[in-house]
Amino acid sequence: MGYLFLIIAGWAAYGIFRMMRSGKESQRYLVESREEAPLRVEHLSPPLARLAEDTRLLRISLEAPVRQIRELLVGDLDTTTVEDLDAFDNMLMNVSRQLADWLQTVDRLPADEAATMQDLGLSPEPIRQALMREGWAFERKHLGGPNGSMDQRLGHVIAELRRVETQLQTHRRPYR
Repeated sequence: MGYLFLIIAGWAAYGIFRMMRSGKESQRYLVESREEAPLRVEHLSPPLARLAEDTRLLRISLEAPVRQIRELLVGDLDTTTVEDLDAFDNMLMNVSRQLADWLQTVDRLPADEAATMQDLGLSPEPIRQALMREGWAFERKHLGGPNGSMDQRLGHVIAELRRVETQLQTHRRPYR
């Protein structure tokens, strides 16, 4: 009976430890997160304004998967069951789908809007190339790779999305 009590107490202590560490990670994430300035899209045409908004939403939505990938690589993510791993794989599939949808949105821009993006030095090609290098889908079996870990690779995608978002907010002709 005494051993059973020790086992239960050990599991409880481990659960409390994991909960506290998770809380500290959440606090650290909140401290490190940036305050987002409102988008300045009033000078853009409606399709480009929507693209700027979609780009910001996509960039922000990719931050949580990057954190989860990092936790899995470090061993902090609780993946003790098949359901947890299925949820992780589903998250990676959603990341791939979101990036493909964004690329499709850019590809469907009218010609004059695509020309405006080119004038701003913007192209969807860096993101398309990143997705192509992944075989068009981020998968758990490719967490590590010759181009760095998956969280680093997605970090580059996030940086490119931030650049697109920032460039779209700049006025092309400020003195016009």
